[in-house]
Amino acid sequence: MATKKTSGRSHGFKHKSRSVMTKSAPRGVSFLLREYSVGDRALIIIDPTQHKALPHRRYHGKVGTITEVGRRAVTLDVKLGDKTKTLITRLDHIKPFGV
Repeated sequence: MATKKTSGRSHGFKHKSRSVMTKSAPRGVSFLLREYSVGDRALIIIDPTQHKALPHRRYHGKVGTITEVGRRAVTLDVKLGDKTKTLITRLDHIKPFGV
């Protein structure tokens, strides 16, 4: 019995995240001046120009609650289905929710 012929190249992470990780204009530095405190809500928007602490694309557009603030990174609790996930990301990939 013969195996089924493949129908082309597999669409992996690079293909699936291409629409999320594209931007046309360069970003300023005002996001570094924002101050976050524990309990604030933040919107996760992936910035493709910064690859450090890049969250997974499933979190793009989600809102999380800040639980810990560091110098360069913050820790967020994000609801994903019926679970709460802990996400550690840089300031490049978040912005205040409702602003």
